[in-house]
Amino acid sequence: MTNETRSKPQPKLVWPFLAWNFGWTWGFMLLAIILKNLWPENPPILYLALEGLLTSLSMFGPVIASLIVLKIKGFKAICSFIFSSKKGTWLYLLLFSGGLAVIFALASGGKLVDGALLSFIGSFIYLMTLAGGMEEPGWRGFLQPALEKKFSMFIASSITGLAWACWHIPLWFYDRFYDRSQNPFLVFIIGCIIQSIWFAALHKKTKSVLACMIFHALLDILIETFVGINLADKFDFSQVNSLFYLGGLGILTLYSIYLWYRADKEEKNA
Repeated sequence: MTNETRSKPQPKLVWPFLAWNFGWTWGFMLLAIILKNLWPENPPILYLALEGLLTSLSMFGPVIASLIVLKIKGFKAICSFIFSSKKGTWLYLLLFSGGLAVIFALASGGKLVDGALLSFIGSFIYLMTLAGGMEEPGWRGFLQPALEKKFSMFIASSITGLAWACWHIPLWFYDRFYDRSQNPFLVFIIGCIIQSIWFAALHKKTKSVLACMIFHALLDILIETFVGINLADKFDFSQVNSLFYLGGLGILTLYSIYLWYRADKEEKNA
């Protein structure tokens, strides 16, 4: 993959991006919420399929918004936006993904959720095409680098994490396929901000939207693969070793900060 000329993220495009992103996602989710409340119990298959279609379409808000504000048109331009990267991208993707897997494995004592490995490939394909991975062209392909042109990495990551968390708010009102009603929203915000630091470093070093998409998909899968990690993600450490969990994530976060600033220095000296 090679870098090709494409439109650059700019701070002045942040508000249009957020408007398109939230408008698209929240619009489709509002329709799904209305349908769910109109027929809350035992709806027919076609009714469920329509709700599923609406929730799936809602996931494309970030990528649609980024393509619109960056005026990326045509198959070749979209492929360049998604697939371009710097040398060494896959090494850093392996470092982040492998590091996270080791942290979760140590924290959970190596215990796997029943059937998690069997569903790994299917879950990965779903997350890359219809769920979490599809968010990354927006959050890291546009918003994070746009904010970094105006703010420090910490502030840019915090704003991105807050926007990312708030974008998920409809899921707290829709429990047909997802149920986040028991998830403390403040904890979710903190998690999104911390994860935004990881993604900021990965994107800064690799300039790869695809690497961020893959890491997002693997992150979501790994949380559901190891016993207790899903609960720990909500600050319930009853099934994990909190020292390994918090210590490991702390090390990953510190490394991400170091990597971002090292990559920034390399860019300025180039």
